[in-house]
Amino acid sequence: IQTFFDKAYCTAFQSQFSCTTPVKMSIQLSNMKGSLSTVSLTSLIESGDIKETNNLDESVTVRIRTGLVRAHSKRQVCVTNWAETVEATVDQFRYPSSTNAVIELVKNNKKIRCSGALHSCAPLIESQGIILSLTKLDRIISIDTDRRVVRMEAGVRMHDLCTYLSEYDLAVGTLGTIDWQTICGAVMTGTHGGGLTIPSLHDFVRSYTLVLPNGTLKKVEKETSPTLFRAMAPSMGLFGAVVEMEMAVVPLEILEARLFVVPMDDVIQCFDSLMKRNKYARVVVYPTIKKATIWTANPVASREAAVANGATNNVGYTNFRNEEEKNMLESFLDLCNDNEFERADEVLECVLESQISRLNHYVGQYNHVLCLERNNGIPHADIEMNFSYEKYREVLKTVFNYYKTNRLPYYNFEIRTTNQDDAFLSCCQSRRGMWIDFQAKASISNNFFKVMTSLLKQYGYRKHWAKGMDNSDPRYIVDQFPDIAKFIEAVKLIDPMGKFRNDDGESWFKALDRLTAGDCTTKATERSEILTKETVGQECCLQF
Repeated sequence: IQTFFDKAYCTAFQSQFSCTTPVKMSIQLSNMKGSLSTVSLTSLIESGDIKETNNLDESVTVRIRTGLVRAHSKRQVCVTNWAETVEATVDQFRYPSSTNAVIELVKNNKKIRCSGALHSCAPLIESQGIILSLTKLDRIISIDTDRRVVRMEAGVRMHDLCTYLSEYDLAVGTLGTIDWQTICGAVMTGTHGGGLTIPSLHDFVRSYTLVLPNGTLKKVEKETSPTLFRAMAPSMGLFGAVVEMEMAVVPLEILEARLFVVPMDDVIQCFDSLMKRNKYARVVVYPTIKKATIWTANPVASREAAVANGATNNVGYTNFRNEEEKNMLESFLDLCNDNEFERADEVLECVLESQISRLNHYVGQYNHVLCLERNNGIPHADIEMNFSYEKYREVLKTVFNYYKTNRLPYYNFEIRTTNQDDAFLSCCQSRRGMWIDFQAKASISNNFFKVMTSLLKQYGYRKHWAKGMDNSDPRYIVDQFPDIAKFIEAVKLIDPMGKFRNDDGESWFKALDRLTAGDCTTKATERSEILTKETVGQECCLQF
């Protein structure tokens, strides 16, 4: 069984294996450089790294960082995303290691979806053709320290980029709570951080080098292609395969962080000052015990200054939960499944006590502090909703009142904020945003998310595109994104035959196209900018 996952993913993160019978087969683990190592299934069982279970589907399941690899008895090998909500067969994946290889694959296939680290909860990688993994396009090409601009290939991992930039005392402009993603995957899906003065990741991009659906190359720059540039991200890869990007970077910071607990009912009163007085802030709410943790991080002159102020000096990543706390949270979920809610909430209290003892006051390097969820995550589905920051009081009051009489089917939800930008599909287009991220195990997420969308529809939310659009009304989406007609028009010009749209994307595209018909105000000059002679839009229609 050959997978595209780095062998380290199956050793460094306490992988769990399961199978039914010690069948005579082996697992080949391919790293990102293309080398293979073969591991006997029998030897894995004997060493204790793989455990026998009585699965009815007679499959081998390998737990890895970004999801699962399943080898079914029919010899079909499937890969899931991290949340275990989407599955694809391994033989759909292609791993080009050069721009020319990407061009050839794009020219010779009718249906394509691009993939990065498989972190998204939405069915973005589902494909009726091939899946173009860009993980081998992992070179950092150059850095201009005077302009603070880095040029890199699309498959560079966020953590590798952070390490590289730190050698120049520079950093990525914003980070989410993990850094396993590819840089392009994070940009294409609208990754954001948690600071009211800091925009989403795509706002730091200066140019994209794109393989169009007809196989030609196009460089999309903010200055020369403003309309297409605003459409490029977030776009979930609908315009083609990005092979390179240029991105503005920022000075590296040392951050002093604090974590403390407050009653849930106190969050609304302190929320505005919390977000405005701290460069980075995150609120995690635990409704079943009516508490919230507040995490803040701010630049400090040096580690020594923070230590002198009482902070613990943390070298390397600081995780929001350690392995013991992760185990306790899994126990919480198991107890809730058995309706033992009182015991479950006692466990949750222990988790908060443990976190406060570790994280109450510490100092560390920028990326090591911000990527709180890097390790010890529990796979789950998400729905993340963005509201105008100005509505924070009404939104939070509605949510908190709801959970005073209804039990959350998970242990927490989190709240962050982000500054505005001008991308067509950005949830923060022309407004500062407050995000609420609701989570649940995939098996129960659909019904739970339906309740949340219905409860909060009155406040004009915009959904995070990479976390699933289930229970969404296309008309509602059109109403919330004022420039969505321009985005649809750009997609029609670049990829009229839908080479880079899967079935789910096509159904959404058609619904949104019908609803925005006649609404597009794209001028002739903007159409010309999108369809330059390099683009050869007509060839896109004729190629297949």
